[in-house]
Amino acid sequence: MSANIRGMLLCVAGVLLLSPDVLVMRWVGIEHSEVLYWRGLFLTFGFALVTLLRYRSKSLRALLKAGWAGVACGLLFAMSTYCFTRSVQQTSATATMMIIGTAPVFAAIISWWTMKELISKQTMLVIAVTLLGIALISSDKGSLNTMTGKLYALATAVFMALNFNLTRLKAPRDITPGLLFGGLFTLSLALVDEAGSTQADTGQIVAIGLLCVVLLPISFTMLQLAPRYISATEVSLFMILESIVGPLWVWLVLGEIPALLTLIGGLVIIMGLALHTVYSRSERRSR
Repeated sequence: MSANIRGMLLCVAGVLLLSPDVLVMRWVGIEHSEVLYWRGLFLTFGFALVTLLRYRSKSLRALLKAGWAGVACGLLFAMSTYCFTRSVQQTSATATMMIIGTAPVFAAIISWWTMKELISKQTMLVIAVTLLGIALISSDKGSLNTMTGKLYALATAVFMALNFNLTRLKAPRDITPGLLFGGLFTLSLALVDEAGSTQADTGQIVAIGLLCVVLLPISFTMLQLAPRYISATEVSLFMILESIVGPLWVWLVLGEIPALLTLIGGLVIIMGLALHTVYSRSERRSR
């Protein structure tokens, strides 16, 4: 199996496992600090379990080998988690996921800035189209679409792009064990956010537990491994799939229908990124 195919398979599997995340966050109607607390607690356990399964007796060595890059990876993950959970509680699921789908734009800009990877005219056009999509989503003034929530979604996309680029920069070293620190940092943010008494019922805690112990650690480990085989921009492009599947879960289960402007803006973003993907692959084949 080629490195390119391996990277793409990791992305597809990771995104599909990640897609129910927005549904669970919309369904769990508890304070943000408590959401962070349970996510941080379960994610720490989940990432520790994944590291043990992958490295067994060499888990501590793998964690040390990840070094400060692993710590930075964990911090970026925690910040994206914080912004994501804030966004889901303050704007619609569709607006959140469509804006997060702009991560490839930021990944391309960061790659250009840090690794001197040139930005083509086509990529610049995609950036302009994506910004147009964000502007359309931001113009929606519905009750579920606050500007603060959209800014948190935008910050999530930036932190994800930074994390994918960091993994690409440090390849072939595996810094994914550093995601364990992501769980701990998320837990710390919950404590800073003054996580108080437990309001979640048993069903909500179980749902968050299954999500954060099983699905998310496996998903994010796959997505964090993918930039070792394909570019950070390509990894981010696969997040388009979550932008479609995530809101679909919310619509089917919770009946949350997105506003027209949000749908139009999201469609603009998806079309721009999809065209960029097709062009990039055809250009790579011609080379």
